[in-house]
Amino acid sequence: MLTTCCDYCIVACGYKIYRWPVGAADGGPKASQNAFNVDFPTGALQAWVAPTQHNVVMHKGKPHNVVVIPDKDSKAVNFGGDSSIRGGCIAQKVYNPKKPTKDRLQSPLIRINGTLQPVSWDTALDVAAELIDHTVRKHGANAYAMKMYSYQFVENTYALSKFSRGSINTANFTFHDTPANVTSTPGFRDAGFDNFGPAYRDWGDAEVLMICGTDPYETKTMIFTQFIKPAIDQGQKTIWLNVRETAGLAYAKSRGNALHIQLDPGTDTPVLGAIARVILENGWEDSKWIKKWVNNKWESSSGFGQGTRNTPWQWRTTWGKFQTKGFEDYKKWNFAQKEYNPKTAAKIANIPVEDIYTAAEWLAKPKADGTRPKTSLGIEKGFYWSNNTGNTNAVSSLATLCGAGGRPGQVVGRFGGHQRGGTGGAGFPRNKSPQKRPGRRRQAMDTDRYRCQPWRAKRRLVDPSSREAALFSRRALRQRENKVGLRTRRPVIGSQVRSSNELAKLLRSAW
Repeated sequence: MLTTCCDYCIVACGYKIYRWPVGAADGGPKASQNAFNVDFPTGALQAWVAPTQHNVVMHKGKPHNVVVIPDKDSKAVNFGGDSSIRGGCIAQKVYNPKKPTKDRLQSPLIRINGTLQPVSWDTALDVAAELIDHTVRKHGANAYAMKMYSYQFVENTYALSKFSRGSINTANFTFHDTPANVTSTPGFRDAGFDNFGPAYRDWGDAEVLMICGTDPYETKTMIFTQFIKPAIDQGQKTIWLNVRETAGLAYAKSRGNALHIQLDPGTDTPVLGAIARVILENGWEDSKWIKKWVNNKWESSSGFGQGTRNTPWQWRTTWGKFQTKGFEDYKKWNFAQKEYNPKTAAKIANIPVEDIYTAAEWLAKPKADGTRPKTSLGIEKGFYWSNNTGNTNAVSSLATLCGAGGRPGQVVGRFGGHQRGGTGGAGFPRNKSPQKRPGRRRQAMDTDRYRCQPWRAKRRLVDPSSREAALFSRRALRQRENKVGLRTRRPVIGSQVRSSNELAKLLRSAW
C-alpha cells in the first residue's frame, strides 16, 4: 500500500494506493481476506472500490492492478476519506495504453521539416541546451524567457526557478498566471493580507461569508463539504458575488440563507465600493479594529507593516498620489466616488439596489446585543483575474471595515485554486529588467509583453502598437531572412519562435 494526494485543487486530499500483479489472487469478501479489513458487501459510504478507482499499469515490466481510494484514516482536510468527483477518479489518470491515456506522449517531440517527430531524451536535451546557449550568448540572458507554473511540487518548481533565475540569471521570468513576476492580488499586499492566511476552518467558523468569483463546491470540493456546507446547515449566511448560479450556490439558496448578487462581468469594484459606502453611512464599521490595527499613512510611510520604502507598493501610490491618509480620508474618498453611490453601482452592475443594502447589513450591522457578526471574505480567479488591482483593493477595504483579517472566523483571502508548491531556487534578478521609470526602482520584467517584442530588441521594451515597434519588426525580419535564407510572410513573434527550416538546420548542426 502506498499513499498519495489529489493534485487537482488546493486541498490535496489524502489517498491510498493498492497495487498487486495481474493474475495474482484477489482478496475475498471477508474482512480477514482483504486489505480493507471489512466484510463485503459494505454499507453506504464505507470502504468500497468504484470502477473509476481501478486501473491496470505497468510496474517493473509487468502489468499490475492499481486501486486509488480516499484515505479513510485522514485526519486533515478530507476527514473520514471524503473525496470530490475529480479526486475519486485519480486512477484513470495513470497511463494505460488501452484507455484514453493512450495518447500520452512517450518521448520528446521536435518539429523537423514541419512535422513533430519523436526523438530521444539525449537528443532533445542537447538541442535545447544548444538553442539556449546560442540565444544567451548572442542576445543576453533576458532573451531566454521562462513562464512556469507556481503549483505542483517542490522538486519541479525549485529546479525550474533555480535554472532560469539562477543559472541563466534572466529577469524574463514569471509564473503561469501573471504577465510579470508580481502578485496577482496587489490589493491584498497593499493592505497587508496574505493570500492564504485563512485556515479552512475559518471559512466555516464565520457567521457571514462573502464568496467572490468562485464556487468552492465545484472547484475545491472538500473546503465546501467539510467546512462551509456544515456551517450553512447551521445558519451561516453566504453572499455570492458571481455572474451565474452554480451548484454550491443553489444548495446555499435551498437552505434559505444565501444572497446571490448576480452582477454583470467586470462590475465588482463599484458594487463592493457601494457596499462599503452603506456600511460607512450607517456607522457599521469595526471602529475598534480599525483604530488598533489599521495603519494610517504616516505609519505606512515610516515602514510600519507593509511600508512604501523600496517595495512594489510605491509603484501604485506614486508617492502618495493614490494613498489615503487613514480611515477618515478613505471615508471622504469613498463618498466622493460617483460610481459608489448604491443606485449608480446597481445600474452599472445590472442588479437590484436592494442587494447592496442587504449585503452591507449582513456583513457589518451589529447585532441587537451590540456584538458584531463574524464576517469573512474569500475570493478566487473569477474575481481577481479581472481588474485585479481595483477588485482586490476594493475587497481589502471592505474586509477592513468589517474587521476581517487574521482573526478566527474573521478572515479575508483566497480560497485557493490549484496546488501550491512553489519554492524558489534562486532570487529574481530585478536589476536586470529593462523596465524602469524615472525616479523609481526597476519593475519586474513584463514577460508576456517582452516575448512578443522583436527578438533583436533586447535592451529595452517598446510599445507593441507604436511605429517604432513596426520598424523593429520589419528590420529584424529582413535581417533574419538574409541570414538564414528564410522566405516567409509571417511576423517575427519572439526569440523562441523559429521556422521549421531554421530548426532543421540547427538540428543538423547539433547532430
